Order: sequence, then structure tokens, then C-alpha cells
Amino acid sequence: MNKFRLLFVFLLTLMGFSVMAQDDMMSPSVAVVDQISTNGTVTIAEVYSDGPGFIVIHADNDGAFGVVVGHRAINDGTSYNVSVAVDADLVTPTLYAMLHSDTNEVGTYEFGVVDGADTPVAVDGTVVSPAFNVELVHIHNQLLDGNVLTANHIVTGQDGFIVIHSNNEGRPGPVIGYAPVSAGANADVEVTLDSEVTGTIFPMLHVDSGEAGVYEFGTVEGADGPVRVNDAVLVFPITVNQPSMHVADQIVDNMVMAHSVVSEGPGWLVIHSDNEGAPGPVLGYAPVEAGSNTNVVVEIEGDVTPVIYPMLHVDTGVEGEYEFGTVEGADGPVRVNDAVLVFPVNAAPAISYEGSMSGNVLTVASALIDAQGWLVIHSDNEGAPGPVLGYAPLVAGLNSNVAVTIDGEATETVFPMLHYDTGEAGVYEFGTVEGADGPVRVGEAVVVGPLTPSMME
Repeated sequence: MNKFRLLFVFLLTLMGFSVMAQDDMMSPSVAVVDQISTNGTVTIAEVYSDGPGFIVIHADNDGAFGVVVGHRAINDGTSYNVSVAVDADLVTPTLYAMLHSDTNEVGTYEFGVVDGADTPVAVDGTVVSPAFNVELVHIHNQLLDGNVLTANHIVTGQDGFIVIHSNNEGRPGPVIGYAPVSAGANADVEVTLDSEVTGTIFPMLHVDSGEAGVYEFGTVEGADGPVRVNDAVLVFPITVNQPSMHVADQIVDNMVMAHSVVSEGPGWLVIHSDNEGAPGPVLGYAPVEAGSNTNVVVEIEGDVTPVIYPMLHVDTGVEGEYEFGTVEGADGPVRVNDAVLVFPVNAAPAISYEGSMSGNVLTVASALIDAQGWLVIHSDNEGAPGPVLGYAPLVAGLNSNVAVTIDGEATETVFPMLHYDTGEAGVYEFGTVEGADGPVRVGEAVVVGPLTPSMME
């Protein structure tokens, strides 16, 4: 089973911020940092909104605001590391992160649709909309056309090359193909590979700094090196020539969305409930075509468990009818290396208990919540949550790379816990205001667990 995680790297440093705000730190503001994107999102480092609002991403139009390429609702108060899905077809090398108020139906972006609703926020007469640069590569898992790989979208600030590396024990190995790309937006770039390949490979973006149009990295000193943003190289794994799925953690009501599904023939994306840590009854299914499928939506019926199991099936019975379990031998599960292609996905508030510690900042890989809230870090008290060490606000949905400043000495193991923001918006009041900002529960259990972070310099 291959559940790939596309690498998204960004560095949150005070030196890297571009901030639009008054000296008054409580004025509406947006802080951004130049970044790499390989998963169809951009991340806004910090936002302060006076009331609920939206962060709206605009393309560049000759130095002015262009079309909207994505937006996301944000909380009242301060939010960190806000991930915004963007339309890769419309992304430009420079983007603008514009702050809007939410003045009509809360959580629904209506600017330009409802007269007077959700207008941009200005400070001293200037719209809060800092610019930032992005290097974006979006390549789906895919079945190759012969030895030709298609890079769906590449957006870069300079001419360069998309370079494909083989897999060397989970890391980029020798180069097996490359193709030139131009400054700006590039769509459907074809890369001919040197040999047939199945499994994991590594696309990497390089600049063209030597002889124009000639890939010279490794043969001419200093030429055509990898693209770096904040000292991070743009490289990530994809899967080719075998079935795969990319289904992220998500709050599930009546539908599940898969970012991508690769099937060798017509088939089905089937969503199972949880049965004591294994796939249980079917909650829903949707057809998939042979090859690459994106944004596959499965409508759900029945009770959703906190964990669900996407599973890929073939369509081998009556075409277009899901018959597994009712017609012998029909529509069986897909296997990769003798294992059924299935994996667990969080479908209710949850925390990924992975993270790293750098100085006094703990970064937790992800937190999923169904309303605005908090990620609260507790010390270890003999294997149970102890005193609070720090907290950070969360926006509704999936929050990635949540940075929490730790106050005091952290224990070797800490306990992240989810809380709702139910009192004064943007102010953590649990324990000081009766009934405010209580812990999130799934069933009767508080969402909390141990995390032993890796230590970074």
C-alpha cells in the first residue's frame, strides 16, 4: 500500500516575514514567507483578524492583484500556518495574501457575489495584502504513457529543469530524465525517462544557471543546481505505474474526498467504517477510471466512525455496478505487492502525534478539528497530561505544522490536546473562565496522547 505524503517545506522565521500592519501589534495583519509547494497548497505564516475573516490568495497581474486562486476562512484573533488550497492552473510565481472580513454568512466567502459582503481589510487606508514568492510543482501519481511522465503544473520564478530521480532506499537516486521549464507557469510538461520504472520516484526542480537550455548539473561546476527556498530543496516522492491513493485526514459529514486515485483499469474507491482497527462495513463508493483520477468524491451513508478506511477495488463484474460481496468473484480489492490497497484516515478531530522541537518551539505535524480551537501542549506527569506548557490557535479543518511556543522546561514526552475556542474568540480561557474552551471529545474520549519530539538545532 502506498499512501504518499507530498513534501511541503517552509521556514517560519522572523527575518523572512513580510508584514502589513501598524506598530500596534493588534492591528489586522498578515505575515508571509517565500515558500515551496508540492501539494497544491500555500501556507500563510501568521494572520491577525479582528473578527472572523478570510485569507484570499491572488495571482499577480503585472504587479497588481490578479484573479483569486484560493481562499480559506480564518478565526477571530491570531492564526498560524494557515494552509490554503490553490488552483495550480492560475498560480503565478508571485502571489498576494489578502485579508478579508467575514460580514455575512459566517464561513462562506461571498465577496463579489453578495453586495457589500466580505470586503478586504485595510489599515491606514491600505489593504492588508503582502506579496510572497512560490515555487510550485504539482505532479500526480500516474500510470506512465510508455516511458513518459507528465508534470501537471510547474510554477517557477526562473528558467530551469524538472529533473526525475530514481529511488535509492527512500531517497533520490540517479537521474532518469529531465525536461526544461520556463519562468512562469508551465502545464503538462512531458519528461521522457531513460528506463521503465515502477514504484517511487523523486521529481526535483533545478535552475538553469549555466548554458541556457543545457542541463549541466554534476558536469559543470556550479551550474544548474537545485532550487532552494529558505535552504530547502524542492523534491518529493510520487508513485508511478502501480495503483495508489492519496486521501488526507478530513472532517467527514456526508462525503469523503480523495485528492488522487490511480487505477490500472475501471474500478471503485470504497470507504469502509472502522471495526476495531480494521476495515468494517462499507459507508460508500464511487467509480474511478483507468489511469489518474483527481478529487474523487464518495457520498457517505450510515454512521461515520472516527477512523475510516479508503480501499481501491477493480470493476470486474457488470460494468458500473459495485458487486463485491454480492456477486462471487466480482469487484475485488486491488493488491500491491500482495497487500490490499487500504489505509486508515482520521474522519473526526484528531492529532498526528509526530513533531519536532527547535529551541522553545514545538512543531506538531498536524491537527484536525471541526471548529476553531486550540492545540494545547501539556507536560508529562507520570504518563498523564500535566501542567500546560503552551498553546496555539487552530482553524477549522486540517492544520499542518502547528508551531507552539513552549513556556518553561519541556518534559521529554509531552501531551498535545485539542480544545475548542468557545469563550472570547482568540483568547485561551480554559481553567480561568467557567465553561470556556473545553477539551475536544470524540465519543467520550478527550483527544490527547503522548508525543516525544525529535530534537532539532
